Amino acid sequence: MRITPRILFVISSVLLIVSELSAQSSPNDFLLTAFEDPSLNEYQAQLNFLKTRNFRLPIGEEVEFRYSNDERTFEDVRYQLRFRPGNPWKIRRNNALFNARKEAISLRQSLEFKETLFERYTLMLEYLIAIQKRELSRKQLELSQRKVNLFEQSVQSDLFDARDYVDAKLETIEFLEDYDELRVEVNQAQQQIKLILVTDNVDWSEFELIAHPQIQEIMNSIITSTFDAAELAYLEQQVEVAQLETSTERADFDLGFVQAEYAPFKNNGDNELGFSFGVTIPIFRNNKDQIAERILDEIEQESEFETLAYRDSINKALESSFLTDYLEHHNQLLAEIEKLNIDVLTSNLAVSEDFDPIALLDLEEGKLRLEELVVRSNERLLQHYLDFLFAFDALQQLPLQNYLANDLSFIE
Repeated sequence: MRITPRILFVISSVLLIVSELSAQSSPNDFLLTAFEDPSLNEYQAQLNFLKTRNFRLPIGEEVEFRYSNDERTFEDVRYQLRFRPGNPWKIRRNNALFNARKEAISLRQSLEFKETLFERYTLMLEYLIAIQKRELSRKQLELSQRKVNLFEQSVQSDLFDARDYVDAKLETIEFLEDYDELRVEVNQAQQQIKLILVTDNVDWSEFELIAHPQIQEIMNSIITSTFDAAELAYLEQQVEVAQLETSTERADFDLGFVQAEYAPFKNNGDNELGFSFGVTIPIFRNNKDQIAERILDEIEQESEFETLAYRDSINKALESSFLTDYLEHHNQLLAEIEKLNIDVLTSNLAVSEDFDPIALLDLEEGKLRLEELVVRSNERLLQHYLDFLFAFDALQQLPLQNYLANDLSFIE
């Protein structure tokens, strides 16, 4: 088959569309970037460095070679080889200390990931809500412009009211200002997302935010779960590190030495080889000040852990209460709006004998204001929903889920 320029154009267009679609990044992809956040690199570098060979103490502290000749005679020449062994208690406790530090760094990395993931969720919610607000603002602006046009077309009729006309013109300017602010807000949030994703294609128009009935179900499920608190786990490990630092400092003393002697030029028939050793008894500590500092650090860490444990329980209770209140408020708002039957009222007004197009536009404007109330209420609800998930350490639990998605999809 002969490939014509038209066929080449069609093929290239299809390939371009496919490549653009493949380059687009979904909300799940955006949340996954939390794993690659630069803030985690510091902890990973520390974990990579803390291999056993980099912190393990040697079994011997030093080997010393000595030469002596007290009488300054040839027969009095002596050679001595002294070995100071490492303290086995210090070696063992030092190994335990650095293993505990590795675990603490790993837990701090998990805590940093939790905070980074929460920041991604927050930015994602801000962007999606800003899009909804911008769309409502656009509709309000169009409606206000329609009202102004209607006034201008009916200057000579009984529908015209100069004061209402001026108010409509001023409202149009206000709506234009609101729309422009929201447009900038959307663009700024989108730009942050693009920079994180390293892509220019961010189209989340098909994404559906979670509905409020699902939030209640998730809340009930999480409250009964027993997720480990990331910050508490980290501080608890820090307490263990402080305790091991104290015990390691207590074991920091010299055991003594073992010494071999050799006198090669003796002529009195004595044995040329000798042996001696010394043992250090740590009665007087020269590191009591450092031990005291370690104990103070230990007390501080234990106090900080107990304080955080108390605050964590209070925070969880508060976030549960806040989320329950906002759920009730949102449900009540939706119920009150449903009672108004705005759509029925609009239909009746449109077919009434005393049809007033201005009144109909006012009614549509009121309907948009109600939609704006729902969006703002939903925004506050979802913000506290994220705070609740953060407080209960649900966001970072594996396998990861998109808690803002209507289908609660798994993040892969």
